[in-house]
Amino acid sequence: MTGAVFIETFKQTWKQMVGWGIGLAALAMLVVVMVPLFDMQDMKSLLESFPPFILAMIGIGSDLEVFATNEGFVAMGFFGKSALIFAVYPVVMGMRITADEEDNGIMDVLLSLPVSRAQVLVEKFFAYCISIVGVVALIYLGVGIGASLGNVDLDVGRLTEVTFYLIPLMVFVMAATMLAAAVARRRMVALGVVTAFVVASFMLQTIGLAAEGTVAEPLGTVSFFTYYNAGNILQEGFIWPHIAGYLALSLVMLLASLYRYERRDVGL
Repeated sequence: MTGAVFIETFKQTWKQMVGWGIGLAALAMLVVVMVPLFDMQDMKSLLESFPPFILAMIGIGSDLEVFATNEGFVAMGFFGKSALIFAVYPVVMGMRITADEEDNGIMDVLLSLPVSRAQVLVEKFFAYCISIVGVVALIYLGVGIGASLGNVDLDVGRLTEVTFYLIPLMVFVMAATMLAAAVARRRMVALGVVTAFVVASFMLQTIGLAAEGTVAEPLGTVSFFTYYNAGNILQEGFIWPHIAGYLALSLVMLLASLYRYERRDVGL
């Protein structure tokens, strides 16, 4: 029945969604509550004293001015430093689409029911997309609670954009994980591939930021993390070409996963 896999997947996932969301929301709340403890101009002076590579590791390029604000502190302290953490949840969910059940030897049981492989992939994918939205919504709630508890004056509109910009980023990572699992078949192989992909992307972004104005700067453009830049989002808002790129590539990887999964044996 259409929708049955989606419903069952979400029923099995909502607790993890809430757990991850509350954990990340608590971290976001802590960062926001800490804002009044710092003088932003002193923070800017401190950042100016750091070498470019250290700044790059926390997601800061040459745009230090934007980080001398309350919103910039939150963007740097939470959204910039937590880039790798944000990639973990979609990797876990992406592995669950096919790899986990194949490794556990139960995917063939699921496919013995009146459901197609395409239905399993697509409905699981969109169920986990909804769970990503739930996690991000809880993060946003944590930012709001932190601002209220700490009586912190924040540009709500800009931080809303920085927060919900996470959705296309995380969907992209999940789609990449799903594709790795569809191609590699075995869970550990797929996990190794996608982990290398995420870490390499993070390092390329770091090199690109640290090497601004040099011949090495274009290396950063290869990293998918580069297109989630909290400083740029604070200045410009939603950067729609980047969002469209994330979503378009996610769709391509979903279709590629379907093509591959329909044409290979299912792990037993």
